[in-house]
Amino acid sequence: MPTNEEIIDAYKSTGSVWKAGKKVGMAGQTVHERLRSLGYKLNGSQWTQEEIEELERLANQLTIAQIANRLGRPYNGVALKLSRLGLGNRYGNKQSRKKVKRNGLYTKAKVEHYIKEIDEQGVKLTPYSKQNSLEVEQLTAAIQTHNFEWWEEYAERNAAKPKTACPYCETEFWPQSGKQIYCTRKCANDARTDYSYFGGKRRETVGLQEGECQLCGSIDVKGLSSHHVLGKENDPNNDHLIALCPGCHHIVTIVAGRRFAATPEAWEVLIQLVIMRKHGANKSMIGVFSSVDIEIITEENRESYEW
Repeated sequence: MPTNEEIIDAYKSTGSVWKAGKKVGMAGQTVHERLRSLGYKLNGSQWTQEEIEELERLANQLTIAQIANRLGRPYNGVALKLSRLGLGNRYGNKQSRKKVKRNGLYTKAKVEHYIKEIDEQGVKLTPYSKQNSLEVEQLTAAIQTHNFEWWEEYAERNAAKPKTACPYCETEFWPQSGKQIYCTRKCANDARTDYSYFGGKRRETVGLQEGECQLCGSIDVKGLSSHHVLGKENDPNNDHLIALCPGCHHIVTIVAGRRFAATPEAWEVLIQLVIMRKHGANKSMIGVFSSVDIEIITEENRESYEW
């Protein structure tokens, strides 16, 4: 483990927490935290060309949180830079914000008009929304979508507490009230559901972060859910979770509850029926043959299989 002096020397010689991290063999975020804990004054946050090139390389490999940790920069800063550079992929590296309603009230032109009035009147979003019959959450989402820089300045100016990281999604935000814990109401609801039903392990679901259904392989599907492979009742510690799209989740749940799911003969018939239904329009197809071999692996026979 590098000493404080080694970390400071590395930062002095490189001028970057990311480069310092590479020099001493630590993540950039760890270097950043160590320097802050020591009260060491950090340089400005201007992105270097080398950092941008590294960001472009990592965008196709890591999540925003992992990139932020690698570069030693806040989650929001990385997300905003990705958005400005037009980078984004299956790992979710696009700024995630609440979807804005398409009813004409939250267009870019309207948002700029609202922002101008808010600045001129010196009011906050909540009373302004009520006065103009707007939904405060929708207005906030629209502002974050169309003018994120203004939102950051507004949030900092009206913050009730110092900037902090959301305990659930790790996004850094400015709390707008003394009681605000999570960055958004959605995040608070997601955290509540996660801890009550998944024991706080939902984000460990295989394929969830990548947005990929583990059955059909679809990517970026809306409503991707965490499925207990062994069933919730058989997995109280929530250790076996995979991501399934709504359609596949429904199929697995329904089929698992049918009696035939335990017999190879019934599976053979099911497969034949599905294929014939799928390709019935093919006049040249005269039939389907399928063979299914099912064996339950137990502690007694597991040595017969490779792991």
